[in-house]
Amino acid sequence: MSHRDDFSRLVRSPVVPLGEACFVLAAQLGHPVPVAAGLASMEALTDETATAVTAGGASATLESIAFHLFSTLGFAGDADVYYDIRNSMLPDVLRRRTGIPITLAIVLIEVAQRLDLAATGVGMPGHFLVGDGPVPSRWLDAFDHGRWLDAKGAEARFRVIHGQTATFDPAFLAPTPRPQILARVLANLAGVYRTIGDPTRLLRALELRCDIPGVGQAPRAQVELAEAYVTVGRIDTAVDVLDALTERVDPRRRDVLVTRIDLLRAGLN
Repeated sequence: MSHRDDFSRLVRSPVVPLGEACFVLAAQLGHPVPVAAGLASMEALTDETATAVTAGGASATLESIAFHLFSTLGFAGDADVYYDIRNSMLPDVLRRRTGIPITLAIVLIEVAQRLDLAATGVGMPGHFLVGDGPVPSRWLDAFDHGRWLDAKGAEARFRVIHGQTATFDPAFLAPTPRPQILARVLANLAGVYRTIGDPTRLLRALELRCDIPGVGQAPRAQVELAEAYVTVGRIDTAVDVLDALTERVDPRRRDVLVTRIDLLRAGLN
């Protein structure tokens, strides 16, 4: 089974294993760490954390796990080189203990899950947080050294990013489905690959995103995938993607797609 096939299988699981899916997508994007080695490193981190937080007979809590990861071990956000590709690759985040909000959040979610504690990813626009359960009452900012926020604090963080007059919806603090979390990871990676000019890995990232149920069939995702195929010279595949899309889009947008398909086909002659 290819890494892409494995990723497609994982994102269709009843409970998507975030960590494993991140190791698989990293491998598909050319990261040298094998998936099994990545999983072993996550297990080792969990064992180390469990030993630390249960010393003296204490019970593990989400607070104690977060303190160990972000204060004792020093996992932190990379504010200096935010778009360093390593910050979006889970094997590198575990090795360097540095990442962006979403990958640091995944570390906490994965360790907590292995210790039978609930933690949920919360994809607040512009900044990813971790909720303290299926219906969060507090949110942790993994990028800010594991700082805990109440609802007002989370809203304040939102306004720092978007401006004081931006409209805040409490729904922004609801848990994000795990497939959507992986889509956000891949969107970050795709953005980096566009910036550094790596069309091959950009295509792979977009292919993975398009394999995610509820995400990949969106018209914008399909158009981006088709244009990525064009960039690497796979014109026939791009035409196939756009052809299939014309049957699903609003008729008012269909003419644009048909024109693009005609131009691509003309280039093949």
